Amino acid sequence: MSIILECIRTVGRGERGRKPLSKDQAFSVMDAYLSGQESQHIDAIGDDQMAMLMMLIRVQNETNAEIAGFVKAFQSRVPNLGADIDWPCYAGKRVSDNGSDQPWHGLAAKILSNNGYKVLLHGYKDVASGRVHIEDYLEQLSIPLAQSPEHAKNLMDEYNIAYLPLSNFAPIAQTMIGWKNRYGLRTPINTVVRALNPGGARLGLRGSFHPGFQQLHAEVDHEIDSKSLSVISFKGQNGESEYNPKVSQTVWLSSEKGVESFYWAERLLTEVSLPKLSLLGGETLEGDVKIQMANSVISSMAAILFAETHDQEKAYQRAVEYWDKATYS
Repeated sequence: MSIILECIRTVGRGERGRKPLSKDQAFSVMDAYLSGQESQHIDAIGDDQMAMLMMLIRVQNETNAEIAGFVKAFQSRVPNLGADIDWPCYAGKRVSDNGSDQPWHGLAAKILSNNGYKVLLHGYKDVASGRVHIEDYLEQLSIPLAQSPEHAKNLMDEYNIAYLPLSNFAPIAQTMIGWKNRYGLRTPINTVVRALNPGGARLGLRGSFHPGFQQLHAEVDHEIDSKSLSVISFKGQNGESEYNPKVSQTVWLSSEKGVESFYWAERLLTEVSLPKLSLLGGETLEGDVKIQMANSVISSMAAILFAETHDQEKAYQRAVEYWDKATYS
């Protein structure tokens, strides 16, 4: 029996007989699918078969082992680029009339790069969603666009930061994301792309929207790499990898110690350095929005620094210092 039929039977049996894929099964079926798509072999796994498998898994809720296996198949095709920070940007932010839809997480990433961290952002611009994506602001942020993984490495060596579109390192994954518009249902590939870590970074952050996915992302990363990767996972602004300081929430940390949860209370500084002008172009932000921007940037930096220090106060204070000394203020 072929691997795709084996996997469909595994997850698609009746309620008593079905079970999730093992990590090995997930890797094998995704590896076979990717290999077939790359070679256009006549016996390649078809899109309809893979889409069916993805839908069946989604209905049952994907497991960390399934996602980890899928991720490993994609990662085997991308070289280690030597990044420090992995920053996935896939959700985008809802359009707003007060400037709060700007990708403030991009500004956080830029400031970290100015302080010596090699940051690789990667993402996908979903035009149909109508949301604002970081790709719309790369020029304003002075973040160079990478045409390939090798180009991203060169850009990080020169500028400490780069944005690598999904289409430029995993185009088949981008095609699979598009299945949502075709079949009307989100597939597990949306979870997969956030964990791809194409830069081989040692630190990462994962923003998501739906309850339960914050823990899932942390568990996936621990399943993939429990020794050299430390990841913070949280409910992001509109599901994006931007921390929202206006809410209290449980965040999840994946490290060599395992997967741990931490309760973070709302933290919104009212006395904070503010830029005179909008940092990302357009109209000058109103005072309260400008304060929200500063706190979002600080909190987003603090989140990823927590993945490094495992000390919330130390991470937050360092983030404030980075913000204060930034030339933007």
